[in-house]
Amino acid sequence: MQTKVGAVALLGLGFFAGGAAIAAQGTQAPSAAPEQRGPQSEIRRAIRWKAFAYTCEGGVKVSVYVSDSLARVLFQNREYLLRQAPSTDGNRYSDGKLLWWSKGEGGFLQEDTPDGNGKMLAKDCQLDKSAEAKIGVLTGTVSYRERVALPPEAVIELQLREMPIADAREVAKVVAEDRITLGNRQVPVPFELKFDVAKISANRAYGLTAWILVGGRVRFYSGHGYLVLTQENPSRVDLVLDQAGTDAKGKQ
Repeated sequence: MQTKVGAVALLGLGFFAGGAAIAAQGTQAPSAAPEQRGPQSEIRRAIRWKAFAYTCEGGVKVSVYVSDSLARVLFQNREYLLRQAPSTDGNRYSDGKLLWWSKGEGGFLQEDTPDGNGKMLAKDCQLDKSAEAKIGVLTGTVSYRERVALPPEAVIELQLREMPIADAREVAKVVAEDRITLGNRQVPVPFELKFDVAKISANRAYGLTAWILVGGRVRFYSGHGYLVLTQENPSRVDLVLDQAGTDAKGKQ
């Protein structure tokens, strides 16, 4: 399996880190890209999560990803990791501060307090069935190793692309993309990239890349595509970006 993944990763590296196909898409690779740093930058296997999207009172959105005894809750651009807690009715997850409780197709999110009367953050949540049937979701975080703070206007750009077949003359297709303005946050920044399930083929490989831009210039970038979704690759991945050279230009 390691050999198989490595071969595809090299294909992704050639494409995402500055090949002609990237230039055709209008992205210049940094001219002073740092070296890859071994296993820390390699494709990561992750827990497989089952995704649920909810719409709550007032149109509030809550996304919940469940795997065994864990639940990741995405709410107001923040991600919380909760553990399953004892419950006589429904599924209850908590981290001691936040509580997600679901039963059937409904649920609610509130502050977890000893008396059980914590502030309600999202109530009367109902499962979005139609959206779940057509839309897939990639989740994870974007971060980097350097101890450098970014300004509020920094932008994270994500792209999910269908990888070219080896020895085939084709340009990778962009399946989905998103932009996240950093605001008052710092890394790791959680993301939720939605895509059209109909555009995903089980016999193709898909790579996820990211850039962080400040003033239109690339400050950090993924040196290769992280394999996701198909061929036993995860739907959740933590992207660790490399610092770009000081003369790196942004996307045109």
